Amino acid sequence: MMINNQGIKKVLVAAPNWIGDAVLALPAIARVRELFPASRITISGLPHICELFRESPYVNDMRIYSGSLLSTVSDIKKCGFDLAILLPNSFRTALMVNLARIPLRCGYNRDGRGIMLNMAIKVDARTKKLPQTEYYMNIVNYIFGDGVFSGEQKRKEWLHLSQGELQHANEILHNFNIPSGSLIIGINPGAAYGSAKRWHPERFALLCRTLVNTHNAKVIVFGSQQELNIAAEIVNLSQVPVISMAGKTSIRELMSLIKQCSIFVTNDSGPMHIAAALNIPIVAIFGSTDPEKTGPMGNNHIVIKKDVDCSPCFKRKCPTDLKCMDLITVDDVLKGVERIIEKQ
Repeated sequence: MMINNQGIKKVLVAAPNWIGDAVLALPAIARVRELFPASRITISGLPHICELFRESPYVNDMRIYSGSLLSTVSDIKKCGFDLAILLPNSFRTALMVNLARIPLRCGYNRDGRGIMLNMAIKVDARTKKLPQTEYYMNIVNYIFGDGVFSGEQKRKEWLHLSQGELQHANEILHNFNIPSGSLIIGINPGAAYGSAKRWHPERFALLCRTLVNTHNAKVIVFGSQQELNIAAEIVNLSQVPVISMAGKTSIRELMSLIKQCSIFVTNDSGPMHIAAALNIPIVAIFGSTDPEKTGPMGNNHIVIKKDVDCSPCFKRKCPTDLKCMDLITVDDVLKGVERIIEKQ
């Protein structure tokens, strides 16, 4: 379905609710900016999701979801948007833009929300198999038709940081006596979705010990407040100097510190996608999920996954023996890191 973009002055893009999904949506959002160079593009989403878009050249404004649906609708309605592009599949998002009376409302026709969209996209077998980045791009292509994505498809960095943020990250490293030019390995042992996506902490600890002793690496463990215990276990078991930044960073600080890393070793998670969008080489550990669908953007990464009959299961918690993670050894991950080191 093609529309005349000349009459579209204000565009609302509803962002996905998970960090990883929001990052995977960046090429689609960049495509919207390319198609509407003179329009005002606003991102709406949860507070931590909107933080990803500060400094972004793709958007002009952010609308953070407030406490209630009606207050959010009232806020959005005042803006006078011409077009709403819904990236998440949620019923609530469709209801929100419908109640806000945005004239054009585009998103996937699923979860009973098609009646609230006047540009509803059919979800067929092909659509369901699309990698997540293409799943989001398919929405934009439905509105405007397939086209060449001028140079942006070759972009290596999709997230943006200010010089002040990068300087702040450098100051943090300096405070930990990490000199410029060090081999900095970021470790992300958590995964907000659930334990089925997490490699074992004791194996992360052994990996840290080997990297410090063999490669003189400076290792930084990242994580949320909910992952403090995992990070502490890794630090204690590693028996070498390891810095934990778990629970100590905002989203923007996490981004700026990841940008300083030489390599990022991570489970399938939001921070994995942040690292990829900042063009940091990744060793990604996959268990219950599918790297073909939600793997890191770019081609300078190494994905480690074992073939197991029950994987991908996409479960939050493994109902059996977590074999998909048990089969991944420290040596598997170490070899991945060393392959990247050899290229640097």
